[in-house]
Amino acid sequence: MLPDTNGPRVFRALAGDAIETTMSPYGSVRRLFTGEGLELVWVRKENEEVDPDWFSQRSVDVIVMLQGGLRCEFDDPAFEKRNLVPGDVVVLPADTRCRAYRWPRDPSEATVFVAAYPVS
Repeated sequence: MLPDTNGPRVFRALAGDAIETTMSPYGSVRRLFTGEGLELVWVRKENEEVDPDWFSQRSVDVIVMLQGGLRCEFDDPAFEKRNLVPGDVVVLPADTRCRAYRWPRDPSEATVFVAAYPVS
């Protein structure tokens, strides 16, 4: 864990900076901040498996694309699949069941995005 400096902190997400990393077959999640009711992470998907399960947060989830492409699929057929590119921002309402994976599946470029959501 990086020391708490009580001042502004800069993380270079594309270079791998983070406080803590969690790995899974579906990508790595790297925590940047938790506190004051907010959690901020960045996610890297590279040569990952496509998670067969649906993901859902009990609160709003904001995703900002930094690198590569991401396909978002939704459990609700009323929502269209979305292909996201760098600069796109997605606001997922609470309890929206979805899954997201690197798109296209070409392993030559990793997908990196930042996610922010409230925590208690």
